[in-house]
Amino acid sequence: MRPRARSLFSGCTLFAFLPLLVSCGLESPPRAPSLYLPQPVTDLSASRIGNDVHLHWTMPKRSTDRVKLEGRQEAVICRSLAEAPCESVGKAEYAPGAAADFNDHLPANLTSGEPQLLTYTVDLTNKRGHAAGPSNPVFTASGPAPAPIAYFAATVRADGILLRWQPASAPGNLVRLERVLEGPPKPSSSPMAGAPAPTQQILETDYDAGKDPGGTLDKDAALDHVYRYTAQRVAATGLDGHIIQIASTPSEAIVVNARDTFPPTVPSDLVAVANAEGHSIDLSWSPDTEEDLAGYIVYRREAGSSAAPVRISPAQPVTGPAFSDPTARPGVRYAYSVSAVDKDHNESARSGEVEEMLPNS
Repeated sequence: MRPRARSLFSGCTLFAFLPLLVSCGLESPPRAPSLYLPQPVTDLSASRIGNDVHLHWTMPKRSTDRVKLEGRQEAVICRSLAEAPCESVGKAEYAPGAAADFNDHLPANLTSGEPQLLTYTVDLTNKRGHAAGPSNPVFTASGPAPAPIAYFAATVRADGILLRWQPASAPGNLVRLERVLEGPPKPSSSPMAGAPAPTQQILETDYDAGKDPGGTLDKDAALDHVYRYTAQRVAATGLDGHIIQIASTPSEAIVVNARDTFPPTVPSDLVAVANAEGHSIDLSWSPDTEEDLAGYIVYRREAGSSAAPVRISPAQPVTGPAFSDPTARPGVRYAYSVSAVDKDHNESARSGEVEEMLPNS
C-alpha cells in the first residue's frame, strides 16, 4: 500500500492558529465610510439694513464624524415669516473654515405693513443634498425700514467734531454713527490728540423723548486726525420676546480733516517792572494751562506811537511766563504785549498792553 500523506496541522492545531491568521495586519475594527455631512453652523448672525438682511457665519472644517471637509460646501439659506414654514431664499458655496456672508434682499411684501418676526437658518449639505441639521436660528423683522439720514455734515471744533443731519419727522430710537480713522494720525501735541485713535468705532445718539436731535458732538475725536463718518437711523421693536433692530441704509460718507487750528488762551495779568540795576525791563504774566502749549511771544512798541508791535523775543517761543528786555533804552517809554503759541503753531491774540520806562542814568 502507498503510504497516506500526513497533514502538517492536526485539527486542534489548525483551529488554534485561526485567530492569528484572521487578525494578522489589522490595527482596528473596520469603520463605515463617512457620509461627509458638514457639522451644523452654530454662530449664525443677522442684521437688517434697509431692505436687506445680512447673514454671517463661520463654515465648519469637519464633518459630523470628524472627517476633514475638502472642497467648497453648499449652504441652503432658509427664511420663515411668523409661523409660516421655512422656505429657501438662496444657495451658495463656501470653503471649509471660511467666514461666510449672504445677503437676502427682501421682497416688497416684506418691506411694508406691520412688522412680523423673520427667522433665518442655514443648512450645509453634502454632495447628495443631505444635511446634519439646521444652524442656530436668528431673528429680524419685516416691515418698513427707517428713512436714511440726509444732509449729513461735520464741523471741527476745539472740543470735538460737531455732526449734523436733517432731523426725522417720524419718531424713532437712535442714530448710529460709524467713525473710521483714515490713514495714520498726524504728529501733534494737542490734548485731543494725546491717545491713539481707534481705527473704527461705533457711536450711538439716543433720541430725546422720541425726537431726533439732528446732531451730536463727538468729543472723543482727536484733533490732527482724518476721519470718515457714516450715519444710520435705527428703530427697535419687540416681537415674540425678541428685541429686533432695523437700521436705515447708511448715509453718504463724509471725510473730516480735524486739523488743530485753535489758538491757546490769551495770556493775562501782564506786569512790567523797570530793573535799573539790570538795565532791563522785566515782564511776567499768568501761565496758560493748555497741554499743547509751546510757549509765548513778547511784543514791544514805543508808547504813544502808531507803530505796530514788533516781536522782541527769540525765534523759539519763551517757555516760561516771564521775559527780560535788556534792549530797552533809558528814557523811552515802551508798551509791551504777550501772545501764546501752541505746538501746531497756532498763536493767540496779544494780551492787553502794559507800559514801562527805564529811568535815565
